Amino acid sequence: MRVYLRALEISDVDNLIKWRNDLEVTSSLGGNTFFVSSLRETEWIKNATLNDDKNIRLAICLNENDKYIGNVNLTSINWINRSAEFSIMIGDKSQWGKGLGKEATFLILKYAFEEVNLNRIYLTVRNDNEKAKGLYKNVGFTQEGTLRKSIFKNNKYIDMVVMSILKDEFNGRI
Repeated sequence: MRVYLRALEISDVDNLIKWRNDLEVTSSLGGNTFFVSSLRETEWIKNATLNDDKNIRLAICLNENDKYIGNVNLTSINWINRSAEFSIMIGDKSQWGKGLGKEATFLILKYAFEEVNLNRIYLTVRNDNEKAKGLYKNVGFTQEGTLRKSIFKNNKYIDMVVMSILKDEFNGRI
């Protein structure tokens, strides 16, 4: 693996601000673009790392130099049903297209299933984001359905695809 995951730190705030305010970075993501300030992002990191039992938010870093390149998340964790929603962002554009997102996805799934004992991880991805859908299928996610015209972004309504992977499906891929 060329990447590892670690807890978010306050020192990550400058990179997060840059990425979240970069329309090229946020344009392919499912969420809406919100411009953020240093204060807002600092508070977000504090809230994301302190006493949050429903979300696991981690930094993606390069093994070779510890460079912080993005985030990977398990959110809306349901401890009874053992499920969570997955999301990822490679914010450092110089690292796009190198397969690092796939490695980080594998690492968070391994953590989710083997350490946290979750059973189902799901995600939503823009229907027009073929690259991301291909990555998720390659890792083992299965398409469950489509949320028709469920987000408004870049002046148009966009379908979102729902995908999931189960613990036994992932374990069969290791």
